[in-house]
Amino acid sequence: MSRMPSAARHAAIAVALLTSAAAQAVTTDSPGGSATFSWGLTAENLVTQTYNYRGSDYSQNPLSSGGLQTINSGGVQASVNAWADPTSGLFKSITSVQMSGSTPINIAESYARLDISDTVRVTGPGDTATLSITMDYNTTFSGLGMTPFERYQLISHFMQVNSSRYVQASYVTANPGYDPAAQCTDFGSDGIFCPPEAQSTITVNQSAGKDLFREWALGGPQGVYSNGDAENTSYTGQVLLQMVVPTNVDISLNFQLYNGARCFHLANCNLITDASHSDYIGLSVDSGYVFSSAAGYSYLGMAAAVPEPNAAVLLVAGLSALGLVRRFAARRS
Repeated sequence: MSRMPSAARHAAIAVALLTSAAAQAVTTDSPGGSATFSWGLTAENLVTQTYNYRGSDYSQNPLSSGGLQTINSGGVQASVNAWADPTSGLFKSITSVQMSGSTPINIAESYARLDISDTVRVTGPGDTATLSITMDYNTTFSGLGMTPFERYQLISHFMQVNSSRYVQASYVTANPGYDPAAQCTDFGSDGIFCPPEAQSTITVNQSAGKDLFREWALGGPQGVYSNGDAENTSYTGQVLLQMVVPTNVDISLNFQLYNGARCFHLANCNLITDASHSDYIGLSVDSGYVFSSAAGYSYLGMAAAVPEPNAAVLLVAGLSALGLVRRFAARRS
């Protein structure tokens, strides 16, 4: 078992996003920040040549999928139920894909993603304070694993699940090593080089994150291999970014949260990424200090979160509602 390099994992996510024909994003802006929420579904039945896609819609709640969303292309199905509240700091989703049949050429994908940008400022009696950013997560994967089979038409066959969250914090401060007499060097077409002592300010960056990822793929004539280390189980933990920051200075925050599942050129694939109890973003400072958010976000963290309904209940309720709609339509026809 080998772990996919970080760059490759991120490339896999990017490919998943790009292959969703319905992938759109809805952004809610405030004077000091923004929250961009998107989700997408793909169901391609290459046997019957049936293709369905669905994604974020500006007519919906900009920070919700609008309840359970499902598309079906003759047994190839993708579903998502996702919602976010950047004001309190939460992002939740359940993504699932499933397909039946015997010919391994169908494609199903489901994902949800939240990006937050904000600027915070810490104030208090001293020149510096400790800023602590937490991201509590609880994600369950199911359906992973692949039985070897004969490759079909030399195409790729694989399944993927991913649940990731990242935060980056940065601020600009005076360079303690600044020398007004230091000079930059002009190398012509190669650009200008300024040594650190020639820069009056420096940018301090710190980041933290957790990526839960697994891919199972057909390798060789009849073998399988995997990348990543996620299993069919639950993962609970906390991402912590802690840094000493100057007071009364703007600190830029950027968050990226993603959950998804994907079956690519497969048959009888059934994956679920249940992050309905993730993610809670919290922000705190030392006693006697306070922080202000330019976007108006409070970042309450998990301690102040309201318990959510059980994921299975949410899915069953959504599926039951779909069944009622179908029966009502049948009676009227």
